[in-house]
Amino acid sequence: MKPLRILQIQTYLRSERINPRAGGKSRVALMLTRGLLEAGQKVALYPWPERIWGETLEFSASPAVPAPVFPTLALPSPARLLPDAARLLRAKFSGSDRHMLFLDLCFLEGLRLAIDRFGPDILHCHQTESDIPVLLPLTGRKPRTILTHHSGRTGSNLSVYDRIIFLSRAMQDEVCRKTGYPRERTRILYYPVSDVFLEGEVVPGSERSGLVSVGNLKDSKGVDLLLEAYRRNERLRGHTLHLCGSGQDEERYKSLVKQENLPVVFHGRLSASEIKTIVSGSLLLVNPSRMEGFSVALMESLACGTPVVGWAPQVQELQDWWRQPVGWAFDARIEGVDALAGLVAEALESPVLGDPSRRALADKARESFSMQRYGREMAGHYADLIGGG
Repeated sequence: MKPLRILQIQTYLRSERINPRAGGKSRVALMLTRGLLEAGQKVALYPWPERIWGETLEFSASPAVPAPVFPTLALPSPARLLPDAARLLRAKFSGSDRHMLFLDLCFLEGLRLAIDRFGPDILHCHQTESDIPVLLPLTGRKPRTILTHHSGRTGSNLSVYDRIIFLSRAMQDEVCRKTGYPRERTRILYYPVSDVFLEGEVVPGSERSGLVSVGNLKDSKGVDLLLEAYRRNERLRGHTLHLCGSGQDEERYKSLVKQENLPVVFHGRLSASEIKTIVSGSLLLVNPSRMEGFSVALMESLACGTPVVGWAPQVQELQDWWRQPVGWAFDARIEGVDALAGLVAEALESPVLGDPSRRALADKARESFSMQRYGREMAGHYADLIGGG
């Protein structure tokens, strides 16, 4: 089969290499780009909503094969200016952001030109909430389209996509139920994790201490619940809490930690290798999110042999898949601080924290979440879509 031409709608970050501090879904999209290039596929990027004018750029996602990055903005064609403006004024954009007509015209022309110049077999969008499904029909072009549904949110205008790849069965069930999107046009593909998490020995329990939480520092990730559990529970305060990440509520959290003299260390945004060092040396990962798609942080933690307290649908789905415990399911939508503190206290006494269980977790995670597995299955989904499956 000849190489496919895949136009990726994903983060570019104006960088010539993968940003080691990029968020989970950004890292996955960028790793996928590299894997596809090195497997001989033709890949280009249209990095909406970054505002990029001018010439096509070059993105060295792979040391061997660069990918073109098309400018997202272009001056509208005079012949199409009025018809495009009329269509955009009638368009129903999602979200509450204000739209400037001129900017929308330039994004529309940029997307149209990227499709014309690259001639994709498949347009693959990695943004659950975006203007792409509004803009794409207005271009007059219709390549086959795939959405990787990275978010814990439902998304909008999903009917534009020919195929949706979900990160979990729980999100597949929820989104199909809420939107009516045909289930037969969806697939499940679990995230990969960075190679660094798939390597090395599992740190024995005797060399571990403290708890860790990885992700954006904001209430939607349940960090407020975790800090309140520390404030209320003396037993938890016997274990240093490491917070890896930054975010909109960080200063408020730091003020609370200082005021209450809590044993919390703020590490800021870290590279994958830095996160691995901390997670591998911790007893337990605690990520009490109020909403997730399929948390990369939980998967990375399991690959380190570190059990988790976190997003209940994901913990339950992994346990059903692997038929072995991976940690403790916590659902912040219906459970509170006392339940969280109780689960963490229970976890700290559990045999799941023993070395044999840690090694079994790491072996299963490293087998399940490799980039090779992810790329192979994604290529299969591309071929299936091209073949009309």
